[in-house]
Amino acid sequence: MAHQTSKEVILHASDEAGDVQRAIEAANTLRATDPELEARIIVTGPALSGLTGHDGLEIPEGVQVEACRIGMGRRGIAEQELRPSVQTTPSAVVTIVQAQSAGAAYVRI
Repeated sequence: MAHQTSKEVILHASDEAGDVQRAIEAANTLRATDPELEARIIVTGPALSGLTGHDGLEIPEGVQVEACRIGMGRRGIAEQELRPSVQTTPSAVVTIVQAQSAGAAYVRI
């Protein structure tokens, strides 16, 4: 399940719905500085509410948004409630640890 590239950053959004948009903006800033950088936004906790709805998120190239399925289950969020182009990951903790073990940088938003 390793998505690790030679240059990857994990942006962890967890506190509130607005953290998702802040993480996307941070990813844009990072990719403007280094277009080869791959950014993964891992969303957990209360921030998961920022991923629900019918409107699509403007996710730039080189950026992936992933919702934690464990957190979704705890909050009663079904996968079909997620906005288009949002992916899921079975466990945010496992995803983050695997990425860091492979050399990814970690930033909590």
